[in-house]
Amino acid sequence: MCLAAAYKNEQTPENLICKFVSNIGFDNGKIVLTDILGENIAIEGKLSTVDLVKNVVVIQCA
Repeated sequence: MCLAAAYKNEQTPENLICKFVSNIGFDNGKIVLTDILGENIAIEGKLSTVDLVKNVVVIQCA
């Protein structure tokens, strides 16, 4: 199973948005992160980095 951690703007502990991301989707112009428990977090921004080897997602937010 490949789960990722999602960060806002850069990969630092204080910028962590969501751990254990199992799905990334899009809805009404927002990025929707779904964690392993099925909880959804919707955030405005653009995908900056998706590193599937390191299991890291970075979202650029205003």
